[in-house]
Amino acid sequence: MKYNITSLITLLALGVLAVSCHKPEDYDYSRWYADPNTGIAGKTVAVMTFNVRAASSTADTGERNWTARRPAVKAMLSAKSPMLMGTQECDIIQRKNILEDDSRYAAIGINLNGPTEECEECAIFYMKDSLDVLDHGTFYLTDTPDVPSRMPQVWHYRVCTWGKFKFKSDGSTFYYFNTHLEYSAAAAREPELRIITTKMGKIVTDNLPIVFTGDYNTEEDDSIFESVKSFGFKSARLNAAVGDSYKTFNGYGDYGGQTLDHCWYHGFSGVSRFTTIRDKWAGVTYISDHYPVIITLKF
Repeated sequence: MKYNITSLITLLALGVLAVSCHKPEDYDYSRWYADPNTGIAGKTVAVMTFNVRAASSTADTGERNWTARRPAVKAMLSAKSPMLMGTQECDIIQRKNILEDDSRYAAIGINLNGPTEECEECAIFYMKDSLDVLDHGTFYLTDTPDVPSRMPQVWHYRVCTWGKFKFKSDGSTFYYFNTHLEYSAAAAREPELRIITTKMGKIVTDNLPIVFTGDYNTEEDDSIFESVKSFGFKSARLNAAVGDSYKTFNGYGDYGGQTLDHCWYHGFSGVSRFTTIRDKWAGVTYISDHYPVIITLKF
């Protein structure tokens, strides 16, 4: 079959389009990029917040059981590759499983009841070949944050895990705070946030960028976030160049859902992308009763 030069150019152009349309999403945020809006080069970091739904929940059977969800979480992480992932309701076995399934990651954090208890964590996973941990810790959301404790009106120990991270490639340094606010006692959430921002002020003394994520068990327009906004944080959902407004708590599809998982940033130049990850992974419809959220922060 013969082609003239115009036909060949057309076929080549269509081939390029076909490849670009099916190119996997690029989540290698260790590289420099040019902001399409300004043309200015800068560095980005991808951060995910994910309530993984505790494996210890006896109500989760069938596809909702951690045994079924584990390979789906593995597939999601393999595809999205966040540089960091802040988790909530992460049982010790889930932390171990995630690290076994994806050797790119290491994790920081302690169990909610103290370092020797077998229970949930607000663990932060990070890519160990790209990031160094300069400092880290976990504090409790009470008036005695440095000792295992809980407010009298709450059912569970509530904590915030944080880390100071540095890119091995160029030394860019920032802080990451991750938490899970009280579920049952709504009145506890506002003081919990004030405790967090107070501790932030004592930990972050070098004016570095901060990302703050979690399951806050309330919508982002709740007045409890005034202390967060007063600290200087901005909403990644509201300020992303490309984003969405999907509900993040799906309840395994049993009801309409709520938007409870949020990402805040301070000291970064902006957010190029905000994505609620609602895909089906490894044949599992819901990898948790919450959807993960991933953001791309610009230094």
